[in-house]
Amino acid sequence: MAHVLIATRWGFVLIRYISRSPLSKRSVFLCFLAALMGLTVPAAAAPDIAGEWKTPAGATIQVAPCGKTPCGTLVRFPPPPGKTMETTLDENNRDSSKRGRKVLGLKVLWRLQPDGNAWSGRVYDPRRGISANAKVRLKSPAQLEIKGCVRVVFNVCETEIWTRLK
Repeated sequence: MAHVLIATRWGFVLIRYISRSPLSKRSVFLCFLAALMGLTVPAAAAPDIAGEWKTPAGATIQVAPCGKTPCGTLVRFPPPPGKTMETTLDENNRDSSKRGRKVLGLKVLWRLQPDGNAWSGRVYDPRRGISANAKVRLKSPAQLEIKGCVRVVFNVCETEIWTRLK
């Protein structure tokens, strides 16, 4: 009689088998895999956040697939006095080389990766010209919570609730 001790993330499993024939070892291995598959708990998938979302400042962000993950594009916003949506430039950007680009059509959510039941990535606020690490969570079918954090000496975070349009 032989013993096999297998370490799993739940502890150790001791398997005994009588014969040393390859068929017996294979049978034990397949039984062990079947048991493990029954014990695993599927990871919570990040929710589908696609759609149009209105920010507290009145802008509309279109969240749609960008390759394999979602990203958010600024599609409407109240322009500053004396400007239109089409003529508003990214003048507040901390990167001076980007200050001449148009704000309309700008990616404001990107690099989103599943993170449990949420998404983690980057967010950009063109009103302030600041990009930050972001945590995006579907609070309800009609509300999207965006938490952006910038590291100064410590993390400074701000949370906004976006409302689904349509």
